[in-house]
Amino acid sequence: MRKYTGLTEKYLLGQKKRSLLTIIGIMLSVTLLTAIGTLAMSYQDKLVRQATQDYGDYEVSFNGVSGNDVPRIVNQAAIGSAGVIHRIGYAVVSQTSEKEKKENPFAAPYRYLNVKGYDSQAMNKLQVQLESGRLPQKPDEIILSSWSLNYFNPKPEIGSKITLNLGERIEASSGKVKSPNTIGDFGWDLDEKFQPHAKQQYTVVGIMKPAKNVTWSSTFIYSAITYDDHQQTDPAKPYFIYATMKSMDKIQDKSEAIVSSLGWSNVDQGSAQELNRESVIKNVRIEYNNELLKLFGKSTYDNVNQSSLYAFIAIILIIMGCTSAVIYNTFHISVLERISQFGMLRCIGATPAQIRKIVLKEAAMLSLIAIPVGLFTGTILMKVLFYNISLLTLGFLNGMHMVISVPVLLAAAGLGLITVYVSALGPAKLASSVSPLEALKTSGSTVVEQGSFKRLSFANSKWLGFEGRFASRNIRRNKKRFRITAFSMIISIVMYIVFSGLANIMGTTSASGINYSYSLDYQGGSRSIPNSVYNKLESLEGVSQAYAFYNHQLQALIPKEKVNPDYYQQQKGMYSVEKGNEYRTDNNYLVSYGINGLQELRPKLTSGSIDASKMNDENGVIVIQKIRMITEQGTNMIIDQTRFKVGDKIQVRSMDSHGGFKTVTVVGTAEQGPLSGDYVESAIIQMITTPKVFENVTGDNAYSRVFLQANPDASPKVITDYFKSLVQKDAGYSYRDRVEEMKQDRNDAITLNIFLYGFIGVIAAIAFLNILNTVSTNLILRTKEFAVLKAIGMTQKEIRKMVLLEGLFYGIFATVYGSLLGTGLSYGISYLMRNALQVEWTLPWISILIGSLGAIAATLIASYWPLRRLSRIKITDGLRGEN
Repeated sequence: MRKYTGLTEKYLLGQKKRSLLTIIGIMLSVTLLTAIGTLAMSYQDKLVRQATQDYGDYEVSFNGVSGNDVPRIVNQAAIGSAGVIHRIGYAVVSQTSEKEKKENPFAAPYRYLNVKGYDSQAMNKLQVQLESGRLPQKPDEIILSSWSLNYFNPKPEIGSKITLNLGERIEASSGKVKSPNTIGDFGWDLDEKFQPHAKQQYTVVGIMKPAKNVTWSSTFIYSAITYDDHQQTDPAKPYFIYATMKSMDKIQDKSEAIVSSLGWSNVDQGSAQELNRESVIKNVRIEYNNELLKLFGKSTYDNVNQSSLYAFIAIILIIMGCTSAVIYNTFHISVLERISQFGMLRCIGATPAQIRKIVLKEAAMLSLIAIPVGLFTGTILMKVLFYNISLLTLGFLNGMHMVISVPVLLAAAGLGLITVYVSALGPAKLASSVSPLEALKTSGSTVVEQGSFKRLSFANSKWLGFEGRFASRNIRRNKKRFRITAFSMIISIVMYIVFSGLANIMGTTSASGINYSYSLDYQGGSRSIPNSVYNKLESLEGVSQAYAFYNHQLQALIPKEKVNPDYYQQQKGMYSVEKGNEYRTDNNYLVSYGINGLQELRPKLTSGSIDASKMNDENGVIVIQKIRMITEQGTNMIIDQTRFKVGDKIQVRSMDSHGGFKTVTVVGTAEQGPLSGDYVESAIIQMITTPKVFENVTGDNAYSRVFLQANPDASPKVITDYFKSLVQKDAGYSYRDRVEEMKQDRNDAITLNIFLYGFIGVIAAIAFLNILNTVSTNLILRTKEFAVLKAIGMTQKEIRKMVLLEGLFYGIFATVYGSLLGTGLSYGISYLMRNALQVEWTLPWISILIGSLGAIAATLIASYWPLRRLSRIKITDGLRGEN
């Protein structure tokens, strides 16, 4: 036994090139596993940090809790850590002037500070972000919103002391204390008054960044945070607890058990919104941070967890199948070309079991070399990708770090070893089952097919010449070799189609971006911005485009057949009023961004065209059909609301009109609005048109908002100074500076593309090397065959043509089967993910085309180097060489 298996080392050392090719095949498989595992862990890490930034670093919150219940919740055995918030009170920063009230009828009576007490855990869990300074560490320290500073007199600086009159807001008519909205940052009444209770002096230690989600209340109510360790709590006050559990398993059951132990009633439950989103609670409410939990497969939506798990298992099985195929191909070719050697061993007494052990020992020895190298190359490949990303210093992935996970490396090594062993079993069984006499008669890989070769009519075409006929006959008489090589190409095409489809889904669901730098709003009595202001904005230095925004709510009659049935099932309430064969809906908006806004819409059209004069003649509109929504079951959907086509008519009328309906014509459909890179999240039907059509339909030609696109290299001072001058003249004006946000979103889009294309590039590179390895091995092992062909008179040019035609036949065959299998698997993964993420699946024509052409090109490239090498081998040397 030891004598026969000892031949393995001698063979590996004697056939260094063949051993090297086998090592490369195993290495590529482990590289693929390592690269994909590292990418997945790094991307998950990025998504987790993004979710904590947007939603908070907690898992469940208990809102509106009595002070008596705070320690009873925080000290629960299931809770690992918890942050606590409560409202200390309001303070008036400034009183709204009569001039401002007149100019802005919706202005609040005062500008307030909403002072809240956070403990250190709450500041961490709710991602308090500072522009400057530090977080408060004592009860007499405070941090202020940057937006509130200009309304203080004098303007506070870090280190200065401020005295606040803390109190409550009351209804002027009844004297009743106004019940705050959740944490109190939202909403006011025009008749409210402020009632102070106590004075408190604070030291300003930090300035907060503006909140990401700015609400309509943010110009009158500003957040301020002080420190409170909550060792003492007031039973009369509501508290907000943000908790991280010791384990993410069964979070909803644990939370409900806590509620049950406290004896609460009238407890609401739901999913947490993004930080600073306006929300209203009446009873005690539990909110689960499902956006964070689902990234760990632990959301409160079981269908989302199961769907994500099934899709993950399917992807792992596809990866394992692909890597097994790569290694299997390598071993199979090696065994086929050594059948005569195994036959000789059988003749001198080797048993089938001993032959199997020789092949499996060979696999084990090669694995010990290839697997560590594969782990190293996979890690280095990711290092290079992330290094290139870091050079760009962009937002989305600049904050994305490469996560080198020991479990991923161990899993890649373990899966690689398993796939090597499983892949070697088939060839080992084949080698052990060889009949000694048959093995000595033939190499085992070149079995001449009996019968006619005329069945491949295309390959026998005269225009391919006798080289084409030789190529087709080589394929038919070497069926096993053909299947192995073609299978390798099929696997490569399948990998590309499946993983490029996954990358496209990631790109679709990670869409981000606003496409304007500033917005100017007017809420005064006329609700109209004068054209003179618009013209001035257009002429300002640094402004590249200005868009006058017209917006009007409409009542519409939507034909029933034009409502997407899948969307109808989710939003039946929108279509409850039937009128004949139509639904009467109120959630429709006719909007215009001016003529120049239509230009921004062109790249986003999915059907139709944009012709302003034609739209004016026909009352033409472009319907935004796609919408993003989260269902009650937690499914994230990107879905068409309607199924309008070019030429369809819609009956509409203004919501404040009692007259008849007017007809608008659909001249096109689009997925997104002109100044957005994301899908609409509100359940509205948006119709975009020209200013003239807007006036024809609504009878109104006024606009109360202007969007600006600014040159990022120009100084913003000219623009912001003009905005400030407008606000000083008329308090009805307000503006938002979104330059940094726009820059961030553009960076997000650029770096997301780098990540996605880098991911696809890794898959494409590994697929290419897989084909290169298989085809090169195939050709090198046919040295004797090519020498025979040269000996009977074929020239090197004719051999080259024959080999390239073989590669073309391989490519055509692999394209057909690879495209079918890849498309099927791509759809299957999309289907498995449907409960977690539902995106309309379309046939991946582009991926099929790129994958197919790439496989054929890789085959032809892979043939070039071996052919050059073979051309330098003398006929006599080739004939002496072993097959």
